[in-house]
Amino acid sequence: MRGTLELTERTINTGEGADLVARHKRLDLRTIFVSGLTLVSRVLGFVREILSAILFGDHSAVFDAFITAWRVPNLFRRFLGEGAISTSFQTALSDVEGRQGEQAGGIFFRSTIRALFALLVVVCLLTMALILVLPDQMPITGWHWLGADPEPVRDLAFRVMPFVVFICLAAVASAALHVRGRFAAPALGPVVLNLVWIGTLVWIGAHFGWCIDEGDFVRHQEMARTLAWGVLLAGAAQLALLLPALGREGLLNRGSVGPRAAGRPSAPGVGLVLRRAAPLAFGAAVYQINVMVDGFMAEGLLEDGGPTVHYYANRVQQFPLALVAIAATSAVFPALQAHGQKGDLVSLRRLHDQTQRTVAFFAIPAGIGLAVLAKPILSVSFEHGAFGPEGVERASGALIWLALALLPAGATGLVAKAFYSLGDFRTPVRISALVLALNVGLNTLFLVGWDMDVDGLAMATAITSWIGLALMLPTFYSRQGMPQGPPGALGSLLRTALAAAASGGAALWVLGPASEAFSPLLGLLLAMGSGLGAHLGVAFLLGSPELKQVLRARAGRRS
Repeated sequence: MRGTLELTERTINTGEGADLVARHKRLDLRTIFVSGLTLVSRVLGFVREILSAILFGDHSAVFDAFITAWRVPNLFRRFLGEGAISTSFQTALSDVEGRQGEQAGGIFFRSTIRALFALLVVVCLLTMALILVLPDQMPITGWHWLGADPEPVRDLAFRVMPFVVFICLAAVASAALHVRGRFAAPALGPVVLNLVWIGTLVWIGAHFGWCIDEGDFVRHQEMARTLAWGVLLAGAAQLALLLPALGREGLLNRGSVGPRAAGRPSAPGVGLVLRRAAPLAFGAAVYQINVMVDGFMAEGLLEDGGPTVHYYANRVQQFPLALVAIAATSAVFPALQAHGQKGDLVSLRRLHDQTQRTVAFFAIPAGIGLAVLAKPILSVSFEHGAFGPEGVERASGALIWLALALLPAGATGLVAKAFYSLGDFRTPVRISALVLALNVGLNTLFLVGWDMDVDGLAMATAITSWIGLALMLPTFYSRQGMPQGPPGALGSLLRTALAAAASGGAALWVLGPASEAFSPLLGLLLAMGSGLGAHLGVAFLLGSPELKQVLRARAGRRS
């Protein structure tokens, strides 16, 4: 110990320790900066939805059409850009630059961008042509899948489809910058996208008015078309923001290359990226197809406003899901991959289970909070301008069911990544496809057979989310060679559930008096704060290991 202290003192005195401390400070500041930008982007995305609700309201057939149309490029965005191809490309680029240097990496990046651009243009043109020629009614069933008036859906889907070109190229460019250790521009990109989108909505409000009658179909159609142009501009702005950083890294430079990079065509590497990305893409696509099917069923089977209020309820649910479950899954995935590649199933199981319990520690109270505070959250967030109390009532029923899906949605995403880390892509895709088929069946039963509203779609989502988790988690644990998990899982979940129940009770107890004494917003904030305090307090009294782990992690970061 004494020798270690002497060595540390000598290192600091010679300047090496000071440099190490300075590098750690820069890394920590960069992490805080990037995390802050991510949170800002999430908040701006929520502001974007609030402005949309003010402008279009909760019964606009045109905005229903816009939401339905937007799901088409969003599907291809997940399928071809973010997640699958960007992750595969990032791995391949790291390998190329590790073996051949940054000049070869630049060649590989440019060839990938050219190939992806050509693929995206072809996909975009084919999809736009398909949008124009598909029938208004589904064969055999006679289902009006585009609603009673399909033309706005076709028109707006045709207009927003090129967004997928900008956003997928931006995803791959961001992956390349991450490999080079540049995180600011990729993190700033979504912020710029949301700012441009918000700016478009503000311009629409200033030009057309902030409270247009929902029956004014022509005016709403012009507003939606303007918004479609703003969406394309936002995608182009996000891509353009990355160009200076790409130039500084030499990734756009076509100049001479070194002898190791010369004569090294990267076209085969591009094919490898696409092949590696295919399983991840199909896995992500199953979920996105599920979301898109929900949207089209809402458009075709529900009254005006159904797709809109279903979309807003989903957006509220996605906020805690992204901040907790998706963030945790993304953070541990590299470590899961490392354990899987080494065949270290003990460490992989331990990390997976520990992360699941940490996610549950936050997701369970978040789900209970969304359920008990659904109506005030939606009212405070969206009941402004053209969005009325009827829309809040419809959306709150859906949000209560979606709140019940928060935990299984996050847990399923994590266990799917654990499968991927073991090289097993088929199992999650097969289970997801089964869940997709079941979800379509339940949607049909609830909306057509039982004549339910938006809450029927959300109820089907909650049921199938739990079924998907019930199928996927035991399958993962029963894999050959998978060791037993650490003890205490059931007791830990019980402590979390008791603390979460206390948080829900505290939030409800504070909400009524606080809302009467103060404004609805302040009353809601006090209720949420009370719920959080009750959860942490009860978890502390029960000796929750997840709370101790979080506190230790924060103490470690401070030290």
